[in-house]
Amino acid sequence: MDGNCQISSTLYNAVLSLPSLTVVERHEHSKEVYYVPLGKDAAVAYGSIDFKFRNDYDYDIKIYATNTTNSVDIRIVKL
Repeated sequence: MDGNCQISSTLYNAVLSLPSLTVVERHEHSKEVYYVPLGKDAAVAYGSIDFKFRNDYDYDIKIYATNTTNSVDIRIVKL
């Protein structure tokens, strides 16, 4: 299940870098993960826990995500 959580954790860290995006729901893993620093993870599990955030900017945003076998990159841009 690392794949889904790597995506949500990468998105979580991108959201943290923008002041008008507010984390609404986030859950840490029960164990340390290797792909982000301690406390920077966002666990997800279908039907039970999720990562959610709110856009408090006065404009829309767009999320660009790309991945390779070795990395996940997420950019959040103003529309």
